[in-house]
Amino acid sequence: MTADPSKNMVIVGIPARMGASRFPGKPLQRIHGLTMIEHVYKRCLLAKGVDRIIIATCDDAIRLEAESFGAEVIMTDPGIQRPGLRVAEACDKIGISDNSLVVVVQGDEPLVHPEMIEASIDAFDKDKLALVGTLVGKATKSEWLDPDEVKVSIDLDGNLMYMTRSPIPSNTRDAELIAYKQVAIMPFRKSFLTEFQNMTLTPNEDIESIELLRAIEHGIKVKGIMTRHSNVSVDTPEGLHEAEEAMTNDPIFQKYKP
Repeated sequence: MTADPSKNMVIVGIPARMGASRFPGKPLQRIHGLTMIEHVYKRCLLAKGVDRIIIATCDDAIRLEAESFGAEVIMTDPGIQRPGLRVAEACDKIGISDNSLVVVVQGDEPLVHPEMIEASIDAFDKDKLALVGTLVGKATKSEWLDPDEVKVSIDLDGNLMYMTRSPIPSNTRDAELIAYKQVAIMPFRKSFLTEFQNMTLTPNEDIESIELLRAIEHGIKVKGIMTRHSNVSVDTPEGLHEAEEAMTNDPIFQKYKP
């Protein structure tokens, strides 16, 4: 199906690849009988206000798996490393309107809550000037110390000032920790996503290996969208076990479990 380029749509783009350095092949790892990529897809299907869901990948193994459960798959350049840029290329191929909203949902978020996607849509409906954003949640002390968790610093208007894998704020005083982390769901205006593709790699993006630093370092406001929902990103085999435990009594899983 080719989208009508004159129609403004809400697209959910799920980037996935087999070659993750810390956990190769993780999209096809099974959790309670389903592959991780199928969990992500089926949970996105439950979000209200979404017109189309695509899986953007460069791997035939993921394509075959996604097609087996009825997902639309767009093949992308294997040289792309950043998830947003993988979705950007996929969106170029399906020709959606520049005024459409593209919500990037990481393929390693098997516990993504549909309300997270809905929050992204709502935030951009209310703020017509927003170009790009990310969900943000409170970080626990262990998450604050974990280099696999991306921490964020937010200004008084709710825009991101910096993103890092280091613990921020420094919390050197004896005070209750107030820290925030990125929840890896990123809404983009399609027009800006195209611009984002053409922006040069920036120094801190390269050092931290955090995609949205490219926008921040180029002077673009990145909107922080608060969420009460926690997430379990699967970056390691240990994370897969954690996700499996968390999903055992998860009410969203009950809506689509086999």
